[in-house]
Amino acid sequence: MASRSWSVQPMRDASRDIPVADDDQNLTFDELVERYQRRVFNLLLRMVDDYEEASDLTQDVFVQAYKAYGRFRGDSAVYTWLYRIAINRCRNRMKQMGRESRLVAGSIDDPIDGDEALTREFPDLSMAPEPHLDRLELRQVLHREIAALPHDFKTVVVLRDLRGLSYREIAEVVGITVEAVKSRLFRARTQLRERLTPYLRGEEVPPPPPSPRR
Repeated sequence: MASRSWSVQPMRDASRDIPVADDDQNLTFDELVERYQRRVFNLLLRMVDDYEEASDLTQDVFVQAYKAYGRFRGDSAVYTWLYRIAINRCRNRMKQMGRESRLVAGSIDDPIDGDEALTREFPDLSMAPEPHLDRLELRQVLHREIAALPHDFKTVVVLRDLRGLSYREIAEVVGITVEAVKSRLFRARTQLRERLTPYLRGEEVPPPPPSPRR
């Protein structure tokens, strides 16, 4: 099989987030659900890689949001508030199922040397010179590898490279500093590149290692 190569650009989901409206603070809860349910579901689908699980988690997120909506003061955007609930619900579910990968926070949040590595993101699948089937295959492999990342790494990759949030927005969602976001993103992308290198060379990609269980 021939080696694959193409320009490197940020990759985004085809179902990219809809624009954030200026009137979010004036929404009734039913209107909030209608506006953001699909966005939350798409986020969770990338986090758990399972349609039914993502559907159940989405319902849980909006149940929790409904209970807390009266206390929401608008200190952050509505969608980052919902994303924060979604990420926390996802982490709790993974813990319950014994599927959360363990990482030492101090090491993954250590500063990196410069931002140059952060500009090297994922392949832009629309630019691939390979036939459509190969682009679809790469997307499937990439999503499989993202799903296999430790939770903290997967979170920043999904929020940044698939959902298009800024570093500041990700920091708000996850509850860490912008520098910690950049550090996790760099390390997550490094892992993904190492896993995808054989495929880009035309070699078979081995299955990802199983998620650690408690």
